[in-house]
Amino acid sequence: MTYTIRRYQSYQEYLEDETLSNERNYRLLSTGEAIEVADESDNNVWLASILIVAIQQVMGIPYLQFIRNGNKSIQVNPVGDKWVNRKPDVLILGPEHRQDGLRSVYLGQSPPPFVAEVVSPGGESSDNYLRDYVWKRQQYEEWQIPEYWIIDPHRSQITVLTLEKESYREAIYKESEEIVSTAFPTMRLTPTQLFTGDV
Repeated sequence: MTYTIRRYQSYQEYLEDETLSNERNYRLLSTGEAIEVADESDNNVWLASILIVAIQQVMGIPYLQFIRNGNKSIQVNPVGDKWVNRKPDVLILGPEHRQDGLRSVYLGQSPPPFVAEVVSPGGESSDNYLRDYVWKRQQYEEWQIPEYWIIDPHRSQITVLTLEKESYREAIYKESEEIVSTAFPTMRLTPTQLFTGDV
């Protein structure tokens, strides 16, 4: 369920509105309308946390400074649901995205090197499915984000989208298949390990 908050003239005006609570989950539509959306489910947050643990194991503790888990906005061009900002469940920042006071990663900056989204339940015509498999895919590919994982516990699969010649190449992994990642080439992880937390 969504609730309209107010309208803004720009993305920057929306970001600078200090009356918006940090405890709530907002998105901005291409109409300038800000909406409040439901928080992620506990299972989605848990799966994102497990992936972060797996990343930290191969990249080391210092790398944690570049990882955000659903708490950092990135600006995107609107498609589908017309949202102009996303909060990926797992987001890896580049050094230039870590400036003090930077409230979002903006279009026009270099793309973040990695994003992952955990899919909420729903059939192939549901907004949950379309949001992660279609709309975000289009937005992240357009922005040239090098690697995008779609973590789908309901279909027991992980889709890895890797940028090749400006388009995503798709690979789907299930059960004990070892995921191949260009972002984390030394990672040894299977969907079963991620879905059970056995990393």
